[in-house]
Amino acid sequence: MRIKRFIILLAAAVSMQGCSKFLESYPKNNLSTGTFFNTEEDFTNAVNGIYDACQDGRALGFFPMIDMATPFALSGVTRFGQFHNGLINLTAGYEMSQTFWTSYYRIVFRANLVLEHIDNPEAKISDKVRNRVKGEALFLRSLGYFYLTNLFGDVPLVLKTQSYEELQVPKNPKAEVVKRIEDDLKEAATLLPSVTEYRADKKMLGRASRGAAKALLGKLLVFEKRWAEAETVLKGLINDNEYNLEPVFSDLFWPEKENGQESIFEIQFSDLAGEGNSIVRFCAPAIASGISAAGFNYINPTEYYSDKFETLGGHTVQSTFVKRELEGAAYRRFYTYTSGDPAYDAAKPYDKRDPRLKWTLWYEGTPYIAEFQARSGQSNITYKPSYAVETNHNTVKYIVGKLDKTGTDSPQNLVILRYADALLLYAEALLEQNKLADAVVYINRVRQRPSVAMPAVAQVEVAQGKTITTDQTNLRKYLQEERYRELAFEWGHLYFDMVRWDVLSAEMVKYWTAKKDGGANPALTSYSKHYYKWPVPAEEIARNPKLEQNTGY
Repeated sequence: MRIKRFIILLAAAVSMQGCSKFLESYPKNNLSTGTFFNTEEDFTNAVNGIYDACQDGRALGFFPMIDMATPFALSGVTRFGQFHNGLINLTAGYEMSQTFWTSYYRIVFRANLVLEHIDNPEAKISDKVRNRVKGEALFLRSLGYFYLTNLFGDVPLVLKTQSYEELQVPKNPKAEVVKRIEDDLKEAATLLPSVTEYRADKKMLGRASRGAAKALLGKLLVFEKRWAEAETVLKGLINDNEYNLEPVFSDLFWPEKENGQESIFEIQFSDLAGEGNSIVRFCAPAIASGISAAGFNYINPTEYYSDKFETLGGHTVQSTFVKRELEGAAYRRFYTYTSGDPAYDAAKPYDKRDPRLKWTLWYEGTPYIAEFQARSGQSNITYKPSYAVETNHNTVKYIVGKLDKTGTDSPQNLVILRYADALLLYAEALLEQNKLADAVVYINRVRQRPSVAMPAVAQVEVAQGKTITTDQTNLRKYLQEERYRELAFEWGHLYFDMVRWDVLSAEMVKYWTAKKDGGANPALTSYSKHYYKWPVPAEEIARNPKLEQNTGY
């Protein structure tokens, strides 16, 4: 599905909603909710307007970069520099707080407008289309609120379009918002068609399906630590047999395989001018490497993150910083490497490692260059550690070179929910109920897809000489690391996982030692957990004095 642009004329401009545009094929005069919501085409176009809000590449296009708020990636740029260089400086004026608040509420408000009219008995709409549209609106509103609550905690729960007099509303407790998300997703799962129906009609592929509602509900329940309920929901998703892992991991992040068998929900983009996402522009190297026409170098994965990728024998690798030297205009960092794997060659530190390493970050000598050139049709690609500026690495996922027509935006969809995520969430729900053997089965499924083929957890246990499969604490840590390896730099999985596991504070302090990797930073001696909730944007509080600021800001 390539969702055509349609923007709804709202009855009142809501401060959190942002600007609107109008589809040229609809008259701009006399267009109102009373004259518009009458036909199936009207409702389909209206729900397309919600998807259009998800496509805001200059706002939600930044969302995969939230993982830079962890020790796993750096960027000194203004937008995410608050988490950088051992100096945590998150304030109510934080640009990305405003960006994400506005973007997700735009989705919520457009969904509300559809939901207010979908049950109108006078509308000329079949039950099938009515159910689909209602289910899509419920799912998309739930998606918006899921990320709002996980970023900000308590937020206003707005369930209808608002008049001017109704704009100023207080925050609702997070538990109340979560309950509404849960109820809406359960209803959406009964209304939405199977993804198999969409796969049979390519024009519909990419819309929210029943599986998307189940996956998001399962994710919500895991985040809420409601393990038994999460197990039930995610087991149902798995037993539906509608999804499977892509055999080739890198296929997940190239246009020719988007909306594939592993995809549960993606934000849709195209190669039409103005219809792409901005990941290439944001994240490709700024230094000319041939990888793309332009890049702002926003995600620089750290060596600390690369250490998470085991050898092919299942052994860990440990890097130790030695020095840094100028290479052109930027620094190249040097490390020594150690591993208990007898087949590991420290002189070739990235060889014979988990294949997902080469499909997640660029490094010198990466064999991914050949694959990238074959997929993109480009040539003369190079990669040097100094291209990254902040570390020795750039991110690989979503970087599709010059496949777009503009040379700056990408036609690649952004993946929000995929089957590997659901399988690992299911494994977590099992693990937390002490069903360790069952949890291991699903961890193995993810790490042993054909193109990855990493050793089973039991083999890792032998290689590393420690109990994992039958020790809940060790298996929990191993599952967490598997999520790090699998899901980095896609849709904030690492950041939200580290917050909900309450490990982010300790990890940030552990990482930001003084003069990290040759820098001039001070040691980070503490990371207050009030940062787990982002500040309510100062601009929103100025517009709505009933909004209370989160603690610590």
